[in-house]
Amino acid sequence: MRPLILLLIVLALAAPVDARAEKPKLIVLISIDQFPQEYMQRFRAHFVEDGFGRFLSAGAVFTHAMLNHAATLTGPGHAVLSTGTYDHRNGIVGNAWYDRTAKRNMYCVEDAQTRLIGYPGTGRSPANLTTGTFGDELRIAGAFNSRVISVSGKDRAAILMGGKLANGAYWMEDSMFTTSTYYTAQLPEWVRAFNTSGRINTMFGQTWERTLPGEEYAYLGSDDQPFEDGGKGLGRTFPHTIVGDDASRITGSFYDALLTSPFGNELVFEFAKAAIRAEQLGQRNATDLLCIGLSSNDYVGHAFGPYSHEVMDLTLRTDRQLADFFAYLGETLGLDNCLIALSSDHGVAPVPEWIRARTNRGDAKRVDGATVKEAAGAALTKAFGPPPKGTAWIETMTGGNIYLNRDVLQTKKVAADAAARVVAAGIGELPAVAGAYATVDLRSQAQQSTLADLLARAYQPSRNGDVLYVYQPYQLEGSGGTGTTHGSPYAYDRHLPVMLLGPGVRKGVYAEKASPADIAPTLSILTGTELPPSYEGRVLYEALEEQTR
Repeated sequence: MRPLILLLIVLALAAPVDARAEKPKLIVLISIDQFPQEYMQRFRAHFVEDGFGRFLSAGAVFTHAMLNHAATLTGPGHAVLSTGTYDHRNGIVGNAWYDRTAKRNMYCVEDAQTRLIGYPGTGRSPANLTTGTFGDELRIAGAFNSRVISVSGKDRAAILMGGKLANGAYWMEDSMFTTSTYYTAQLPEWVRAFNTSGRINTMFGQTWERTLPGEEYAYLGSDDQPFEDGGKGLGRTFPHTIVGDDASRITGSFYDALLTSPFGNELVFEFAKAAIRAEQLGQRNATDLLCIGLSSNDYVGHAFGPYSHEVMDLTLRTDRQLADFFAYLGETLGLDNCLIALSSDHGVAPVPEWIRARTNRGDAKRVDGATVKEAAGAALTKAFGPPPKGTAWIETMTGGNIYLNRDVLQTKKVAADAAARVVAAGIGELPAVAGAYATVDLRSQAQQSTLADLLARAYQPSRNGDVLYVYQPYQLEGSGGTGTTHGSPYAYDRHLPVMLLGPGVRKGVYAEKASPADIAPTLSILTGTELPPSYEGRVLYEALEEQTR
């Protein structure tokens, strides 16, 4: 018997260990709002060892990760990260969409059945999210012993990352972090303590200086560019003083300026640390999830553009803030006990005027959206005659959606599908329009066109319009001459970082195709948690240690 016992012991010791049996104590999902993959290359030489450099040296880095939908916006992007699905399944088709019944725009996390706590305004919740998240499954798998806390500068980022079963989602509103009655009847004591400390208001008068010597930014050109938006008292050049429009006192514009600076992210990280301490995240007999949304990168990118001194400096400051936060995790929990994922919700388009100032490129420009509306109406009038006096064919247009006036169609006895096809054909002839699709035909056209395929994943029948359209590359809707935006299906808006770090992750740089939608199912496999119910992303098996596969 002894040889048999010895053999069994040897076999047991030699058997591969299931890494999922040793679950991380804390999972951290970090989203940097408006952060294209290109920044990871362009600014890499200036990263510190323990910030982004930690992913590059010890993590799994996917260099070809693309959002596979056209709605490259904050709400949809964060829903992708948490659910592993695209808009057609998670329901978040935009930051807002037109509600035909209410005849008004519906904000993606609006919920009139709730109210904000300590702050005026309509309540917020994940009620419009139509599927579950990784965090939801984590709580279910742990018999609700796991805690899910989500924090951000923006409500939609915090709420949509946290999911429907989160213990709490918190975001900045002026001088406080708040939440809604969806989560709790009153703010927890630790949140009230953070708010009453007045920490946010202590940022009044802070000066944003460059992190590096000025010559390191010189390749970007002058710091003072006419197409930069220096509003909210920020000005167009360094240093930027964070006071808002009134340097003598705190006004609402101060809080806008604060978020349009690295100090907004600094506050989010401080609040995240407070959450770890107060909620004992990663310090109990359960695996917890902390979601962190860094919103200031988006505000700065919109105002100054991706090739500005400000975006470069904010990226370097984000790098150093990450290093500080990772050091805190190491001291509090031990980094070996933390599984960290980092990505973004969308990228950003270059400022058209920036391109034209350097190349005189004629197709980089701003487009007047009224021309699309006029062309749509003209096409319908040509096909079916004018609408009744005092009415219009188009009910509204928003976010690349055209909503036809159903009452007018009924009066004129015109089928909505036929009208939508006429509009798509009509506006599709405009030079600024790269593609226009009647949504009734989108599914079939998606089999033949990459653009239609991206739009189809962004389409939900009860929320989108009758026609979806897309402008040509480097063309933005609007008449102003400053700042930039996102929301297109092009690579500069879809190509994003996907990085993993921690137990069960095989370090390396991976060129395989990936997506932010892959993060949720990959975290599920790494933690032995059930996959999100409607997930579309794939598990990034190539970046997992053998025993985790």
